[in-house]
Amino acid sequence: MSKLMIIGSSHVGAYKNAAEAFARAYPDIDVSFFAMRGPLFLMGSMDDAGTFTPSFRNDKDRAFVRETNGAELAHTDGIDHLLLVGHRFAFGNLTSLLQDHDVLEGVRTGRAKLISEGLLKEIIENVAVTSVGEALAQLNGYEKPVTFAMAPYPASSIVVRAKNYEMARLLELFWGRPDAAWVFELWLDHVRQALADKGHALLVQPDAVNAGPFATKPEFADRAASVDGDTLNNTDHRHMNADFGLAMLHAYAENHLGLAPQETAKATLNERIA
Repeated sequence: MSKLMIIGSSHVGAYKNAAEAFARAYPDIDVSFFAMRGPLFLMGSMDDAGTFTPSFRNDKDRAFVRETNGAELAHTDGIDHLLLVGHRFAFGNLTSLLQDHDVLEGVRTGRAKLISEGLLKEIIENVAVTSVGEALAQLNGYEKPVTFAMAPYPASSIVVRAKNYEMARLLELFWGRPDAAWVFELWLDHVRQALADKGHALLVQPDAVNAGPFATKPEFADRAASVDGDTLNNTDHRHMNADFGLAMLHAYAENHLGLAPQETAKATLNERIA
């Protein structure tokens, strides 16, 4: 049996809520979790011995992490595979830039400014490489290969919040662009390559859960999981549910570990993530 540890932000809750179904499909993988609020994870760090320390701001943070995980620190000794969940690799910065720009060589949509395709490509590469570098800096001297899974792409239904939530407004504008898929795929390729260049990997959202470029199907945001594995009271269109977590875990086992699910669990697995 191999051991997988998942460390990350509140989005780990979706994976945690899928643990039982995943164990039935992949009984040879023992999964453990260590979850915390986003800032504690994104500003935390791993030492060369493989101990992850959240970026505690106060005693309340420490108490919350201890209550959620049973410990303040995540120790990865004895772990065969490590999955870090919660980075966005600065895609939001690109949507902010593009809200005002059409591509010079592309379709004009009435935006106030123009940017050349060459310059945009350069910016996308720089944003991807820089943000990956910042994420890898968390690992310090940790030398084992790590797989990164981004925070889920927001649900396409987030546009209902566009009038009072900046992320939703920017995404609505981005999704309306004729070049949205091209921008997204180029950024994703650069993120994947920047990680690979340093010996790490990216777990990409499977097509079955996607509604478009940087968008998740709304049904995966229903009854979304909180950081501790409970269910959120309201749909925030950013956090996802156990079916999403199961889809991600299945993609990890199949595409990164080369494993196939148990025959007895295939029907349920396909039904939940199709």
